[in-house]
Amino acid sequence: MFHISAHYKFFPLEEATLEELRSSLFAFGEGLNMSGLVIVGAEGLNGTVAAQSEEVLQKWKDHLESIFGEITYKDSFADTQPFKRWFVKIRTEIVSLGDTEVVPNGKNNHLSPEEWDHMIDTEDVVILDTRNEYETEIGIFEGATDPKLHCFQDFPEYVKKCDIPKDKKVLMYCTGGIRCEKASIEMQRQGYENVYQLDGGILRYMQERPQKKWKGECFVFDHRVAVNEDLMPSQRYGLCPHCGDPGDQNITCEHCQKPGMMCMRCIKSLNRQTCSKDCAYRRNLVLQKKALVR
Repeated sequence: MFHISAHYKFFPLEEATLEELRSSLFAFGEGLNMSGLVIVGAEGLNGTVAAQSEEVLQKWKDHLESIFGEITYKDSFADTQPFKRWFVKIRTEIVSLGDTEVVPNGKNNHLSPEEWDHMIDTEDVVILDTRNEYETEIGIFEGATDPKLHCFQDFPEYVKKCDIPKDKKVLMYCTGGIRCEKASIEMQRQGYENVYQLDGGILRYMQERPQKKWKGECFVFDHRVAVNEDLMPSQRYGLCPHCGDPGDQNITCEHCQKPGMMCMRCIKSLNRQTCSKDCAYRRNLVLQKKALVR
């Protein structure tokens, strides 16, 4: 079994030290035979990693905390390797809102899963999903507003154009919490007075309050595609080979006859079912040759 951990920490780092930090984290993780992706930048660290044992994962956590101090982790499991390789990369933002001036600093109206449910049950609130549209399609909180974002960088423009009253209590959430750290600041910058965020995101909520207000599965950015309410890899969704979004339509490839999976949008738009882009290309060649013969 593989032990998986998602974690982030906003922590000021000197630009001049980033390459040295990247190299040292890469070497440490490589020595533990880790897999996954870690992003470092001037604003901190963001990563999802996998280890082959709980003991190895704990060594990674201990190493991170020796550098960054206390970190909150969202842990889950998988029977198969969720990542192909091990990467540590430097980026301008550890989660990209497209504005380097938006940098969280400490807690900002964070709600525990229990507090989240209580506020929804007792107060007049707007629940706002800050994830991308392909994520919201497979799971969402009861009564939540879906901004239909193509990417997180679209969020500031959505806030400008949305009709949510500025004095309304807004409860926002995302996968593990990191996007809401910036999204809440953005809403406050645009005049929203009562903005709250789900501490630890959907992953913590599913761990602490399964079968409550969350409906569906939660998209994750690795080969599991999504996790169910038990935080185990999805048995329903796979990545559509044509668009990369989650899909749940089981198919038999019209070219190679192998089983595959697609999303319904690609089945409709392509007007055929193929298990890969290569098979789609080859199938098109066959159809073109048949058309010429006629």
